[in-house]
Amino acid sequence: MSADGKIPVRQTLRRLFAAVGMFLLSEAGLRARWMFASLLVLMVAINVMNVLGSYVGRYFMSAIEMRDQLGFLRYAWWYLAVFVASTVFAVLFRFAEERLGLLWRDWLTRRITDIYISRHLYLPICGQEILSNPDQRMTEDVRQLTTTTLSFVLMVINATITVLSFSGVLWQISPKLFGFSVLYAVFGTACTIGLGRPLIRLNYERADYEANLRFELIRMREDAEHAPIDSQQYHQRIQLRIRELMENLRRIIGVNRNLGFFSTGYNYMIQLIPVMIVAPLFMKGSVEFGVIGQAVMAFATLLGAFSLIVTQFQTISSYASVVARLSEFTDYAETCGVLLEKAEKNQQKSVEKDE
Repeated sequence: MSADGKIPVRQTLRRLFAAVGMFLLSEAGLRARWMFASLLVLMVAINVMNVLGSYVGRYFMSAIEMRDQLGFLRYAWWYLAVFVASTVFAVLFRFAEERLGLLWRDWLTRRITDIYISRHLYLPICGQEILSNPDQRMTEDVRQLTTTTLSFVLMVINATITVLSFSGVLWQISPKLFGFSVLYAVFGTACTIGLGRPLIRLNYERADYEANLRFELIRMREDAEHAPIDSQQYHQRIQLRIRELMENLRRIIGVNRNLGFFSTGYNYMIQLIPVMIVAPLFMKGSVEFGVIGQAVMAFATLLGAFSLIVTQFQTISSYASVVARLSEFTDYAETCGVLLEKAEKNQQKSVEKDE
């Protein structure tokens, strides 16, 4: 992160895409591609079940409204079948996602630790201070990068499929309702970005503050094993680290409070808006009763796809800080690699001259 607290977005994204490309072309890449393809198939299957379930629910509720006992039983069995199939697909999807995330984490952790050791990044060889909390970056940050990147990619793809699947359903019910869902999502996204932007910097700082506190505690224990220590001095440093972390967390909580006021109200309105638009159509006799329930389900699903930033902003803000921290690690590794290579060449030349 730059001195003004901004993340170099283009450079960071370029490195992220490069890391994904290297993983897909690695020895584990073939297995990863097959697992990703299976995730896409399961994603399509889940969306098909969701669309089918919306129509089954529509006819199920209409059968209740018309007191159609045979229709009620028939669509109840259809409901059960859809639930069973959806459960199987959802569990397999989650299993495949976790295995793919673990495969990527294993590869990236091995690669980044190899670079850390081979380039001696644990030593101040770059003419500057050692990179802060490298252990945090190589463990916790790598875990979050792999799992969250995969999760975001799948959410975006799933949102696209959901929009394609449910736009037709919602348009068939009411073009007005479809248009309102788009405008409502745009409004929610803009407000969420405006309210939650400080979380990116605060989450970045939080990772360092937590790592600094752990470091002070570990250093006190290690120093005490070798010689008597000034406990008061260590206590003061630890208290300082705690104050820094708590102040940072209080700021995060404050931003989350403001964001929560908006996002909670935003989500509550999702339940009311489709009823307010479709219920008058039912009262006029234009649609059957079950359409109201289908409209609520379709509107909430479609708006969830449109509103990824609203629903996932806190996760996105943490993810942005993780990507920035690992990008800094890459910067440091590249700089040290160049300096180390020059040092080795100079040493080789010196040996040749001596000979």
